[in-house]
Amino acid sequence: MKTTRRDFLQTSCSAFTLAGCGLLIEQKSLADHPIPAGGYPLVFPPEFTGGVLEAKVVNQEIWPGFPTTALALNGSLPGPTIRVKKGDHFKARVQNSLGESLVLHWHGILAPSEMDGNPRDAVPSGGFYDVEFPVNQRAGTYWYHAHTDKLTGKQVYQGLAGFFIVEDPAEDSLALPKGEFDVPLLIQDRVSNPGHTLAYSPMMDDMVLGYLGDATTVNGVPNATLSVTRSLYRFRLLNGSNARVFRIALGDNAPFKLIANDAGLLAAPIEVTSIFLAPGNRAEILVDFTSFPHGSTVELKSLAFTGDTTMGSSQGTARTLMRFVGQHIGNGGTAPSTLVPFAPHDLSAVKRTRQFMITMPGGGHGGGHGGGMSADLINGLVYEMNRTDFMVPFGEIEIWEFQNMAEHIHPMHPHGALFQVVSRSTSPTLPPEDTGWKDTILVRPGETVRTLVKFDSHEGAFVLHCHNLEHEDGGMMLNFDVTPSTPPIGGPQLDIRHEAEEIVVIAPHDATAYRLEGAPHVGHEALWTPVTVSPVHSEAGMEFRIPAGGTMRFFRLIKP
Repeated sequence: MKTTRRDFLQTSCSAFTLAGCGLLIEQKSLADHPIPAGGYPLVFPPEFTGGVLEAKVVNQEIWPGFPTTALALNGSLPGPTIRVKKGDHFKARVQNSLGESLVLHWHGILAPSEMDGNPRDAVPSGGFYDVEFPVNQRAGTYWYHAHTDKLTGKQVYQGLAGFFIVEDPAEDSLALPKGEFDVPLLIQDRVSNPGHTLAYSPMMDDMVLGYLGDATTVNGVPNATLSVTRSLYRFRLLNGSNARVFRIALGDNAPFKLIANDAGLLAAPIEVTSIFLAPGNRAEILVDFTSFPHGSTVELKSLAFTGDTTMGSSQGTARTLMRFVGQHIGNGGTAPSTLVPFAPHDLSAVKRTRQFMITMPGGGHGGGHGGGMSADLINGLVYEMNRTDFMVPFGEIEIWEFQNMAEHIHPMHPHGALFQVVSRSTSPTLPPEDTGWKDTILVRPGETVRTLVKFDSHEGAFVLHCHNLEHEDGGMMLNFDVTPSTPPIGGPQLDIRHEAEEIVVIAPHDATAYRLEGAPHVGHEALWTPVTVSPVHSEAGMEFRIPAGGTMRFFRLIKP
């Protein structure tokens, strides 16, 4: 099945030929739909102005003349761009009109755990929930997308994603390109089919490799073209693909300047000719078109690279992403020599190292979380929504080490914190795309990547997962709780164990003067309620066995 399908896709790959004035025409073999010279003009999603973000099934044309069922937010695909300033209070109501469950995750945004987009918090069709939190973090290009258990791949592929841009007036002094010269580009690959639809129909091998397409859209536009003046441009690149990794470059191999990674500006621009951009990653680059001849065309493309080691995977194949066409006019522009100072975490302050072993499931195949073939595993575990896999003390610096012993590329993404990359086992120095602040890290087969992370924004329940969305839907995700770094002073201490069906809370025998209370999150006094389960006395103490499917995930002893 795998070979047949990959062979089929290879026969549908685009062939590019030159056609007058340096413009390009793409010929599709899979559908009788000639692309006009120069492609389609790039468009930009509307700005979110507050109120409701409604997710709804719509009928739209991605390829003109070919209507398709898609999922849109406020009628837009991609979703509206959310733009806030550092210190603003973000507020929205998420309305689910899909016909299936939904929760949105604010990727890279340090939101409280109860508003972060944990799959546990999905609402059914017809439901809604309110999101409200201050945005107190670095300016940067972030994003939001569906994060529904077993439906993330489908919902993101069909449209539920958009930019979440944080601005800081302090950047104004850097004289970076603004307005029409500050361009967000959401890049996604698509699977060709005769009707040019967004039908999401992964086969069994796609649950292992990821849903890899042979066509590309930018801001929802196929074969996109942007007319550029003779000026300096800031491009905000976002890889919103389900599984495709891009090696970003310009078609003429010209250098460009990397100024930001996932979570904001670097200390200084880095001149490069290519960068890797994994699913979930962002990068901001400066491209200088000041000497770009009128009418000439240059591609934004993905270079070939060695991807998965699995036979039949199309990961790493070269492709054109979009094109820039030069215009007569322009206003110049100069890239700054310095940007924002970078303060690294202190390695000497590391409290512990956590290892995350990525392995293939036993026997290579088997029952996956999402059905069909299983995704790879993190520490031998398949995601269970009501199981807590580990606890992280608030405010302590840790090394998180990812060891990829499987055959596939894995972009790993923890919620709730940003991190810094310390080392890659495959390189003595870090590539430019690993510098600065990150929230998603690409781990190649056979590679070990070490990162420094500190959860110092919010306590509560978060997840760690692979951002290959088919892997995530297949169960490649763990739950963890960020807990107070020091226990409460003055009272007896609890021993808490998380089992598959129960949470076992053990209090000392002499704690009879105290009442056990539980809460879904910490930091909200009104959420603490008494535990009604009666304890069983054992040698260990008073054991409270609480069903794992309930809302209580944190516990304390308090005097009535």
